[in-house]
Amino acid sequence: MTPREQSDTELDAILAAFNQAVDDLVDEAVDIGSGWEAIVNASPASGDTAALRAMRDRTHPAPALTPKALPVGDGRPRLLRCDDIPVLAEPNAGEVAHHIGDAGIGGRTSHATRLTRCRKAARAADDVVEGPGSPVIPGGDPRTMSNADREETRAAIAHWRELLSRCPAGALGMEGSVRVAERVAALAENSITDRDERTAFNLIQAALPHLASLDRCHPAVLEVRRVWAESLSGLGEHRRAESGLRRLSEDEQRVFGLPDPRTTLLLLWSLVGQGRLREAEDGFGSLRGRLLSQGSESPMLWHLQCRRAWMLGRRGRVEESVSDYDAVIINRIHELDEDHADTLDARHSKGKILVVSGRGEQALTLLRGLGEDRARVQGDRHPDTLETRKYLGLAQALADPRDDRVIGRVVHDLEEFLRLQDRRNGPGHPMSRDTAAWLGRLLRLQEANRFREPLPVLRRILAVDATDTDGSVRADVRERSPHARPVPR
Repeated sequence: MTPREQSDTELDAILAAFNQAVDDLVDEAVDIGSGWEAIVNASPASGDTAALRAMRDRTHPAPALTPKALPVGDGRPRLLRCDDIPVLAEPNAGEVAHHIGDAGIGGRTSHATRLTRCRKAARAADDVVEGPGSPVIPGGDPRTMSNADREETRAAIAHWRELLSRCPAGALGMEGSVRVAERVAALAENSITDRDERTAFNLIQAALPHLASLDRCHPAVLEVRRVWAESLSGLGEHRRAESGLRRLSEDEQRVFGLPDPRTTLLLLWSLVGQGRLREAEDGFGSLRGRLLSQGSESPMLWHLQCRRAWMLGRRGRVEESVSDYDAVIINRIHELDEDHADTLDARHSKGKILVVSGRGEQALTLLRGLGEDRARVQGDRHPDTLETRKYLGLAQALADPRDDRVIGRVVHDLEEFLRLQDRRNGPGHPMSRDTAAWLGRLLRLQEANRFREPLPVLRRILAVDATDTDGSVRADVRERSPHARPVPR
């Protein structure tokens, strides 16, 4: 071997050892084997993993890491929470030299193995950041995509999520991690808009290890944290969403002087989901005043007004709620379009609040026309279309509760909607729980008709509370439905 070849070999070994050292630093901060659930749920690593890590530390000690803003508790060891993204301390030159010396040519793994690993990591990083399989953020409103485009987008996101899972943490570098965070936030937001919160949550879970090198207050990380909380709220986990949003709001306050109004609105909506309506009403008023004083764009104010209108209906102030919805609908038709998905959303929410308050006849005309519009614009199997058809059926049942044929048809329709919702989102999704709760009430109505008993008052019970996670409502529906069929999984 010539002196130059020997020099090149030694340089390759040093570079490979350095990459190994960086991998060890990142691996020390985020246990990839435990994944997102271990971080969120604070579950300890398995005994086998802990033993392997202890063995590695004895044979190859790593420099100490300094996570930023870790929670201080009662002295017991705690893993990072979902939004406590660690910031690794920069190792000094002595630590790096010591690390490389320990992992030199005669270290734990062969030179060829380390080089192969580095090359694989580099290829995986390229696939994630620049690869042809990286999903493109859909243009336009995802709620109005064709079924073919929607399936293609979901497949691309699933493939990219797999690439993220296979890519070693730390392989993307700072710039690559920022680009991944920005893309994850945008794709997750699109999924949530299309009522696919589960896809958004799983995508963020796969991306988490690659955000470990970024500060928790980095703008891209703040966006991911906000979308993560929004996905939780959409899945009915309002308390967890509130906790994450409060920490996010504190960080935004510290960095920017004020929380982002999107964070505040999501936080107030998590309170509505928990039934803390008076507290939410006060917050809506404060946020509205802030937006008006800042001259914020109208769409944000309409979004706030729409959610406040739902809260008012939940508090029994139905006339105020309907009036607010009418104002939002008129503004959205004028500024957006009569067929815009946001306009259809406001029309649906107005009809829904009329149904849950017992005004079935008043809701009939509105929901009948809306069901046709949503099927035309969004497709007849889109979750939004199914929800409108569901509440149209409920309005018909409320308007004629003694007609067995009407009640039987609505029960049959709701059972079919429940199957479709379970298949798409799972039985724990708020839409599925809401459908199951209404189905149970209609079955009790059928029994009352059959035995000439007094009719149950449906309007006193609103949509099933998001904190009801014991499954009792669904079990009651499954047992009592004479038409129940196995739910596809």
